[in-house]
Amino acid sequence: MRRTKEDALLTREAILDAAEARFYDFGVASTTLSHIAAAAGLTRGAIYWHFPNKLELFRAMHERAKLPQEAFFSDGSPGARRSLEELYTNSIEAFRHLERDERARRVLTILLLRCEYVGEMQDAMMRRTDADNAMHRTITAIFAAVQYRGELKPEWKPEIAATAYVCAVGGVILEWLRSERGFDLVTVGGNVVRSVIVGFACPGAPVACLEENSFAAEAARGGEDQAVARS
Repeated sequence: MRRTKEDALLTREAILDAAEARFYDFGVASTTLSHIAAAAGLTRGAIYWHFPNKLELFRAMHERAKLPQEAFFSDGSPGARRSLEELYTNSIEAFRHLERDERARRVLTILLLRCEYVGEMQDAMMRRTDADNAMHRTITAIFAAVQYRGELKPEWKPEIAATAYVCAVGGVILEWLRSERGFDLVTVGGNVVRSVIVGFACPGAPVACLEENSFAAEAARGGEDQAVARS
């Protein structure tokens, strides 16, 4: 029985690996369960034993990836200090995670660039929307705390600042994926994040990442990490 359970788990992972590769290379709409079965060296019956349809297979593929908006922009611990410094650090770590984690890159590319959320795949949008909404709430709470401490420029409201921030960071990530890693995400993304935070912070706000030396050190570290990831 134990061997059977282990075999089933291995088969399930093989199906998910094949689905991820097929979705990434050819898109979700043009990929059928027959294509995935052939790529995994299995029958369609084996696919149906684990997943009733393509939507559930897509969801399972999505769920096993650690995506930035879920890993680095969660609610965090209740006692955490919500600050622009925290926001900057989380963003840099999200960029580094995407540089290092091939699965996260591939799945995020599928979600953003290889899937049309219509027909049978419409329900697949729900988890992505939930994650994006949770991230927006977390970032809004950070800006609300920053505003409460008098560190946010008065022309910014927390909700609007959060939307602007998400657009800036999301735009960098989308362009990096679309260009197939055409630039150093940590360096370019870090510059964008730092520039955006400058626009939010009141003069004299205690934000160490705004210091030139601090950012130069972060960028250098990012370049070293990217070199290691590609070696």
